[in-house]
Amino acid sequence: MRKLYIFLMLSLDGYFEGPNHDISWHNVDSESNKFAIEMLKKTDLFLWGRRNYQLMEAYWPGATEDSSTSNDNREIAQLMTNTDKVVFSKTLERVEAKKNWKVSKLVREYDPNEIRRLKSLEGKEINVGGPDLAASFLRDGLIDELRFMVNPIAIGKGTPIFRGLEGRMKLELIETRRFRSGNELLCYRPK
Repeated sequence: MRKLYIFLMLSLDGYFEGPNHDISWHNVDSESNKFAIEMLKKTDLFLWGRRNYQLMEAYWPGATEDSSTSNDNREIAQLMTNTDKVVFSKTLERVEAKKNWKVSKLVREYDPNEIRRLKSLEGKEINVGGPDLAASFLRDGLIDELRFMVNPIAIGKGTPIFRGLEGRMKLELIETRRFRSGNELLCYRPK
């Protein structure tokens, strides 16, 4: 069975993004980029909500051809753009492949049984992008691992990581890793 995981950058006070979708506070360096590359090489499917898809689609396809893009980001862009994507949205009319951007399909309604079917197929890991979609997957017991890159900053307000999650959820810490930047990777498994 394929592992379904969420990976999100977090502020120390538990926000995925700041007000107005600000992610300028993300603490990214060469070491964290190498980690992202390792993860992406083990991933062959992205399951994204509309906003996460639009953020990624606005940047990564062009990064492969932008001469100012670092070698690490160029490799990340190549991995991101060539990986299948399923976009969950009731408002988008369509998603389409374009140069440097591979897209599988647009899904209007979330069906937990379809996610279970995707997990049962042969392949690499599956990444769930965005806190709202992840909360739905968590409620239905579909996420195998939560990977949080905690940044050494408090931003005060923004989008909380577990917005939409109802009730308590017990987690088991399975891995930690400290980065020179001050970031701390915390990996959990739902209990």
